[in-house]
Amino acid sequence: MDPLDGIAAFARVVDSGSFSAAARRLRISKSAVSAHVQRLEGRLGVRLLNRTTRRLSVTEAGAAYYRHCARILAEAEAAEQAAGALQREPRGTLRISAPDTFGSLHVAPAVTAFLARYPDLGVDISLSPAHVNLVDEGLDLAIRIGVLEDSPLVVRRLAPSRLIVCAAPAYLKKRGTPREPHELAGHNCLCTSLLPWGDEWRLAGKRGEVRVAVAGSFRTNSAEMLRAATIDGIGIAVLPSWAVAEPLRTGALQRVLDTWAPPASTIYAVYPDNRLMSMKVRAFVDHLARHFGRTPYWDAGL
Repeated sequence: MDPLDGIAAFARVVDSGSFSAAARRLRISKSAVSAHVQRLEGRLGVRLLNRTTRRLSVTEAGAAYYRHCARILAEAEAAEQAAGALQREPRGTLRISAPDTFGSLHVAPAVTAFLARYPDLGVDISLSPAHVNLVDEGLDLAIRIGVLEDSPLVVRRLAPSRLIVCAAPAYLKKRGTPREPHELAGHNCLCTSLLPWGDEWRLAGKRGEVRVAVAGSFRTNSAEMLRAATIDGIGIAVLPSWAVAEPLRTGALQRVLDTWAPPASTIYAVYPDNRLMSMKVRAFVDHLARHFGRTPYWDAGL
């Protein structure tokens, strides 16, 4: 039995002065009200009400208990009203987890306009390359990239995440530019645990998909560090277009094997079951989708 059922039944009997009146207020049968109160008394081990055929009165213990019950029910009603307000207009604090580099480059810039639109809302962003448990960490929403594991979370696709093979002009001038995928085996290829296929790069072209075992002098789990090492001319890397769009436009990086492409990935928003999805989560996910665009803004002109 839900303890609140007994508390509500007892409090409404005291308020109304009878079991019949309490039943009408609670919209349940008189016998159900009586059963709730009896179970409550049994659980507490004390009589709360004196009942006769003509009269109903509250015992001393019942009077003391009623004062606490009244406060509990008032707080419950206030909580319901507050929850309803959250559903009507985003407010409170939205707690988000996002991949560190993508969060810095593309999630954080979207927050400014979002907060301007919803002044009663605050945003708390946690950046990490690892997936975190939303429930355990008290998070409302996470941005994730790549293949998602089976989970009870709701998933919404936000944008594609294209992958590009690239290198700095200085590296290519020194070591030469590979023309075919198999030539990568003779280059310093920078590796990352962010790719699902590890050190066996996969590239698709007109002749189908090829796989090339690569090796190099640098490895990281950070897209930001991988981009920096590539710009510094250490070697060739596979990086998402959202991380290298600007260096490609300025010439700090060049595409390599541009007729071959690694398999694209996907950027998702994930959040708990949306049967009771809060307005703040819905509003932010919609805002991100609009901000990124049907074709992501970072892919424009690439």
